[in-house]
Amino acid sequence: MKKLFSILFLLVVMASCSSLQTSYDYDRSVNFTEFKTFSFYPWDYKNGFQINDYDKQTILDAIQTSMEKKGYVYQEKGGDLAVSLFITVKGKTSYDAYTNHYGGWAGYGGGWGYNGFGYGYGYGPGYATTTVTENHYEQGTLVIDVFSMKGKKLVWQGIGSRPVENNLDKRDRVLPKNVAQIMSKLPANK
Repeated sequence: MKKLFSILFLLVVMASCSSLQTSYDYDRSVNFTEFKTFSFYPWDYKNGFQINDYDKQTILDAIQTSMEKKGYVYQEKGGDLAVSLFITVKGKTSYDAYTNHYGGWAGYGGGWGYNGFGYGYGYGPGYATTTVTENHYEQGTLVIDVFSMKGKKLVWQGIGSRPVENNLDKRDRVLPKNVAQIMSKLPANK
């Protein structure tokens, strides 16, 4: 199962598109109706370098809302499930190339030929120019792990990856939707 999660993580990290790329996996032998409550695992200090406190709280609130919609009850400590987060932000570069092709042209003029000097149609040379544009951006990946506290094992994992939104107003609107999209495949306890 660890190998599968590693492969899924690599696939998500390799995808570089403007929309959210999600994947998930879970232990199909687990009966999620047995779980009633959830708690958050303590915040990883490494995540503090990647995200500000406001966005952190937005993510936690969105996860809590998603879990509660699926029938789980939040408990500050000691829940049946523990939710853990891991965030990476990586600098990326994309390239766009555009080619302008200017074809040859026809003309009428003189020149030497088999029968001596004569006039006729001919073609001039064509040329092309290519412009390459380089775009630097940050790719953010959010990994949400859900552990069973009873068995101390990973039972569900959701991963979302997309370019980081720099417009703060737009990020406030998009971030909860992105988290909800990642959490959408978590089995409900109902």
